[in-house]
Amino acid sequence: MKTPFDLRPAAAHRKTKIVCTVGPACGSDDVIERMILAGANVFRLNFSHGSHAEHGENFDRIRRISDKLDMPVAILQDLSGPKIRITVLSAETASIADGNEVTLKAASKGDKSDGTTIYVEGLNPSDFCKPGHQVLLADGILTLEVIAVSSDAVTARVTKGGKLRSRVGIAFPEGNIDLPAATPKDFEDLAFGVQKGVDYAAVSFVNNARDMLMLREAILRDGGDVRLIAKIERRSALNNIEEISNVSDGLMVARGDLGLELPLETLPNVQRQLIEHGNFIGIPVIVATQMMHSMITATRPTRAEVSDIAGAVMSGADAVMLSEETAIGEHPVECVEYIDKIVREAERSFTFDEFKFRLRDADRHTVTDSVAFAACAAANKIDAKAIVACTETGTSARLIAKYRPQQPLYGVSRSSATVRRMALYWGIVPTLVGQSESHDGELVEGLRAAKESLALKAGDKAIIIGGQSVGRPGSTSIMEIREVR
Repeated sequence: MKTPFDLRPAAAHRKTKIVCTVGPACGSDDVIERMILAGANVFRLNFSHGSHAEHGENFDRIRRISDKLDMPVAILQDLSGPKIRITVLSAETASIADGNEVTLKAASKGDKSDGTTIYVEGLNPSDFCKPGHQVLLADGILTLEVIAVSSDAVTARVTKGGKLRSRVGIAFPEGNIDLPAATPKDFEDLAFGVQKGVDYAAVSFVNNARDMLMLREAILRDGGDVRLIAKIERRSALNNIEEISNVSDGLMVARGDLGLELPLETLPNVQRQLIEHGNFIGIPVIVATQMMHSMITATRPTRAEVSDIAGAVMSGADAVMLSEETAIGEHPVECVEYIDKIVREAERSFTFDEFKFRLRDADRHTVTDSVAFAACAAANKIDAKAIVACTETGTSARLIAKYRPQQPLYGVSRSSATVRRMALYWGIVPTLVGQSESHDGELVEGLRAAKESLALKAGDKAIIIGGQSVGRPGSTSIMEIREVR
C-alpha cells in the first residue's frame, strides 16, 4: 500500500532564507562561523541597541568570516525609528497590579517612571488618548484602559498587570499617531551603514512612500548603494502598501508592533496578504518576530512555533527572521539548525504550478520579467536540473525567484555586492564568477559553477538567462537551454 506521506530526504538546496540578529550571544568569531555553516544567509544589526563601534566590530567580523568560508551573506542594518518608550524606572523593576490606576504623562528631562506614574518619551499621551482607549506596554504583555484624560495627564486602569521594566515600548493602537519614520539618529546611523557598506537597511514604522524616499535620497547623497526594506508595523502602512512597495526593495512583516496596531486574530491573514503582494511584484518578504521565541532559553522550539515557521514558508515568504533567539538567546547556533530543518521540511509542498494562479499576469511588465517566467516554465517542461541567471545587479535572478522554480537557481555575477545582496532572495545560490569579455563566456562561467555544485552529468539540461551586453544592467533578454557536456 502506497503511503500518503512524503518521506523522501529534504532537498539539498534550501530556498527560503534565514535572517539572524546579531547580539551578545553571537558576538564571537566562532559562533558567527558556526551560524553561517548552519545556514544563516543574512545577519541583522539592530540599531535600537548598541553603539557604532559595536556594530562596526560585528560588521567586520561577519565580512571576514564570510570571506574565509567563501560563503556569501548579506548584512541588514535595522534602523530603530521613532519607537515610543517609557523612561527609565526609579528602581530596577516596578509592579503594576490588575485593577490599579496609573497616570501617564509626557516625560521631561530626568523624569523616572514607577508603579503609579509612567512617563512617556517623545509625545504627550493626552494628545492621543480618549476614555475607553487601550494602552499597551512591553509588546502588549501589560495592558491599560484609559478612564480619564486632562491636558497633561492620562488616568488608566490596569487590565493586565505584571512587572514593568525601564525603557519598554508603549503603544496607543487607537491613537492615530503619525510620526515620521526616520529620526535624526536614524540618519546618523544610516550614514554609518553606508560608510561601512551594509547591503540592506530596514526602515522602521513606515507610514508612506515619502518615508522611504527620504532615506533613499540620504543614501544617494552619501554615495551609497544600500537597498531599503520597509518594515510593515503600522496600520497606516497597510493602507499605503501599494505606494510603499513601489519604492522599496523588500518588505518585512514586523509582527511585534503590527500586533499592537491590529487585533491579534487578524495578523495571520495580514501576513499572508503581504507575502502574496510581495510575491506578485517580485520583491522579497521577510517574516519576523517571535518565530522561535521559546528558544531564547529552551533547547528546542514549541510545536506552535514549528507550525508558524512552516506556515510562513508555505505561504511564499522569502525569508524568516530570528531576533532575540540569536541576539541574546542561550542557543543561537541551535536556533539556526532547527529553523533550517523546519524550512526544508515545509518546502516539500512547494511547486511551481501552485504559483501560476497567484502570479497570473505578473510577467507582463518588462522583458526581463517575461524571460524569467519563461525560464521557469521551460525548466519544468524539459526537466532541467538547474537554472542559471547571469546578472549585473541581481534583478534578473530576483525575478526568476519570483516564480518559485523548483530547480536549484544560481545567481551568477561578477559583482561581490550583487552576490551578497542575492543572499536574501528566495531560492538563489549566490555565485561569484570572474570577469568575462563576452556574453557566451559569462554563460559558460555560470554553467560551470552549477555543474560543479550539483555534480551534473553529461546530457543534463540547464536553463540559462542573460543579456547580450556584458556589463550593462537591465539588458536581460536571452534564454538558452544547454546540455552539460
